[in-house]
Amino acid sequence: MPLKSQSATEFIVLASFMLLVILGFFAITSSKVLEAKEEGNRKISQDIAEFAYKEIEAAKSVNDGYVRVFSIPKTVNGIDYSINITDDRELIVKYMENEYVRFLPSNVTGNLSRGLNEIRKIKGIVYLSPFKLPPECNDKADNDGDGKIDILDSGCSDQKDEDETDCGDLKCESSESCQLCPADCGVCQTPSSFFIKNGQNNVMYLDDSGNVFLKGKLNQNSNPPTTANDEFVVKGKVGENVAVVNLLTGNMFISGSLQQNQQDLSPKETSNDLILKNSDGEVIAYIDDEGNFYLKGVLTQNENP
Repeated sequence: MPLKSQSATEFIVLASFMLLVILGFFAITSSKVLEAKEEGNRKISQDIAEFAYKEIEAAKSVNDGYVRVFSIPKTVNGIDYSINITDDRELIVKYMENEYVRFLPSNVTGNLSRGLNEIRKIKGIVYLSPFKLPPECNDKADNDGDGKIDILDSGCSDQKDEDETDCGDLKCESSESCQLCPADCGVCQTPSSFFIKNGQNNVMYLDDSGNVFLKGKLNQNSNPPTTANDEFVVKGKVGENVAVVNLLTGNMFISGSLQQNQQDLSPKETSNDLILKNSDGEVIAYIDDEGNFYLKGVLTQNENP
């Protein structure tokens, strides 16, 4: 065989061998990763079961009259799972196709659920049951923060009422919404409107005509600060803050100035401008990359957007 042909053959054989080695390495690595993941899921099932078992074990070791409310996670890593007791004997936790079974001691009855659970010991028997908090109108607490408790609160119809809130106390809370209580939660916006909100309430609202309603105050020609609060931030050309809306206080800071009642808004086509349009595609407001705030309408401060 010619030398060149022999060398080419040896190279192909060597390359094939190396490819098999690499493929084998990746197969082994992938297998180990999957095994580690499965083992982690099995460990989660076990940990939840053991946590519940320790609560039962503690109740078994104390005298009659023992009562305790404890919490079992509703999800793990954002994933649902199941927990239940079968025939007062087996505590079963299923998580991500993994099942862990813990056998219970005698004289234990009832069941468990994700969330709050109550455990009691009466005449040597441990009773388990999901725990439900009392209705807001019978829990001896001021749930809506208006200084009135339970049936003394005008939001309570009777002691079984689950909601202590009352429309008209200027607090948007619990089941209240802009549809049910605009006096507390503000007027509902149309789908074409733009609004900035925190977890519950709006802090800024831009209507279809280019009018802005701001919860706090507008600070112009400032160096827009950022804080530990949640904020809506607009940045300029080099990443600097040109506008900041604080979602806790509702205050707005812009590095430029406010330009209201603008007849014709023409933001630059090639820019970092934040441009807002109405349902007809018309520009009704924009913040340019220097922090100037242009509006078709006017800005109203200290409002309930």
